[in-house]
Amino acid sequence: MRLVTIDNGNTNPHVGFFTEGVLQSVVPLDQYSPTPGDFVLIASVGPKLSIQPSFDLKTKRTPTHFFDMKVNYAETLGEDRLIASYGVFKKLKKGERVLLIDAGTFLKTDFITEDGFQGGYIFPGISRFLKIYTESAQLPTLSKDLLFKGNADLPHTTNEAILKATELYLKACVEEVITKIAPDKIVFTGGDANEIKKLISSKVHAETDRHLIHSALSLIHDLHLRQE
Repeated sequence: MRLVTIDNGNTNPHVGFFTEGVLQSVVPLDQYSPTPGDFVLIASVGPKLSIQPSFDLKTKRTPTHFFDMKVNYAETLGEDRLIASYGVFKKLKKGERVLLIDAGTFLKTDFITEDGFQGGYIFPGISRFLKIYTESAQLPTLSKDLLFKGNADLPHTTNEAILKATELYLKACVEEVITKIAPDKIVFTGGDANEIKKLISSKVHAETDRHLIHSALSLIHDLHLRQE
């Protein structure tokens, strides 16, 4: 049996393939062709899928828990945040406080402890923040690839003004959350994880798992669903 994990996000949905608990590859969703025997788990906050999960994880969600993790949040909590946080929760060391930073379409910063999911913030992600300038005024459309390449001087062109303001915005958001929460560890995930990680001046231990949603879904399968 092949374990197939689907991260149906807002912008770039993708699929992970596991064999014997090991992630073999991750591909865009439109490249996935279901085969008989696939066991499919889905984390979805994007458009409705025609693919049906082999097990509906919503059945393990209550107003206060997701499986054995307490959830101190309303039921509006997105599946992506819930499942990724569960993956972090199950690997906590005793007394550990972890800040999960998911840098994708949105920049999500969530706090997880032994007492479960404690809450968090949602900010516009890098590309979405840059689009604000184009959508609300006659300003240039700039690629996120241009970020973090200049010096520390004050901007002297419109392009520099936008790019440096974006860098300041991102750094201020992340550093303020770190200061407020004071975690023991930071876990970065998402497509822009490495870019956001560059902004951190804090000495807090940091790790990166680009495919945390997929590894969390695999962990859920191994812990709870093999016998079902």
